[in-house]
Amino acid sequence: MQIKANYRILSLILIFISFSSLFLGFYLDENSAGAGSYKGDIKIIWKNLQIFLANDIISSLQHQDYFSSRTPVVYVLHKIFNPFVEDIISYRRSVFTISLALPILFYFCLKQKFIKEDNILLFLISSTVCLSPYYRTSSYWGLEENYGLIFLLLAFLSLNGFLKNEKQNGHKVHLLLFISTFFSSCCVYFDQKLIIIPIICFIKIITSNKLLKFKSFAVFYYLLLSLPYIYLIISWGGLIPTALLESRKLGKEIFLIHIGYSLTIISFYLLPLLLFKDKNVVNLVKDFFFNKKNYYFICLFIIYLVYLIGFYDFNVQSIAGKGFVHKISLVLFNENLSRMIFVYFSFFISWIIILIYIENKLSDILTIAYLLILSIFLWPMFQEYFDPLILLMVFTFFGTKVIINYRNSTILYIYLSLLLIGSNIYYAKLLN
Repeated sequence: MQIKANYRILSLILIFISFSSLFLGFYLDENSAGAGSYKGDIKIIWKNLQIFLANDIISSLQHQDYFSSRTPVVYVLHKIFNPFVEDIISYRRSVFTISLALPILFYFCLKQKFIKEDNILLFLISSTVCLSPYYRTSSYWGLEENYGLIFLLLAFLSLNGFLKNEKQNGHKVHLLLFISTFFSSCCVYFDQKLIIIPIICFIKIITSNKLLKFKSFAVFYYLLLSLPYIYLIISWGGLIPTALLESRKLGKEIFLIHIGYSLTIISFYLLPLLLFKDKNVVNLVKDFFFNKKNYYFICLFIIYLVYLIGFYDFNVQSIAGKGFVHKISLVLFNENLSRMIFVYFSFFISWIIILIYIENKLSDILTIAYLLILSIFLWPMFQEYFDPLILLMVFTFFGTKVIINYRNSTILYIYLSLLLIGSNIYYAKLLN
């Protein structure tokens, strides 16, 4: 009991530190993800916002200077609802305030999923979002990433509310169904790669024990809510504005090496979560290698590595993006052969970590497969595409069971704190 009491006190201190550091970072104009500062992406965001403020919505959609791979719904909402867009400082403050919803909503998701757990423990886990360099930078500099994550959590809350509601009739259950489809559809409008969220929600609704009429309504709602995006595709002539097709190389090339880099990023966030399993790490590793089915996955990945070694020119890849392993390789090694060996070995170890974590859970395998397939079409491919997405998914939509306690959550907190510190040091040296 005394150990638990000590952990509770320590957790309260850590929660205070994470939220205090979040506000301090805003005050200090922190740039822990590289896209911050007034020289960063906020120049593009602010220019896009001015287009919508100065023109009607339809004209803005067709504006030749609109530059974003995401839909313009966030700018439409700022135009209609945000009174703090008269100057860039007020705009930054408003986005920071909106972004504060993310750790709060994360707490409510944890509370819904881990009903019997201590509130302080749940607050500790939810506060780890405040340590994400990418969440922080997006919050501070008015970027676009956090809105989709907020609606991801809203979709989880509303979906569970609908599925757990035992009533088969009444306005409330119909409203919960519509809200679930609406929030999950909004994820796509804020960030197209989050199309996995409405897909997961739709599958859960269709495979639930709800009446057929609710499943039919879900199909209707999703079709209805897809119409604005279909209009955008027709208007733009593609999934993103034509002006971005060339710079993002969408449809021009595929980048198979991004599968490996994506694995390193995903495994980075899953590694400390191995402690949240119902077995210790040693037994997890033993069980993995004793299961002969896993050798098929290992062989499949070896074929991928053989392809990279034999057919991919490691020397010609861009230095942009690709996550922490790529950056570490640039720091540690001066010649490409050593760098290639380090990177490809990291790919393999990351694949093993992910396989050990998901333990053949089909739904999680498909989700990670989606992210890997998506990565081959993305250029550049950044770590921010997975952070803090993977952490949020593990504690919400992922099916793999996690066991939470103070010890493991404290380790996760420290682990992510080191990432934040390292990111600040890296970008401070790189950009100054």
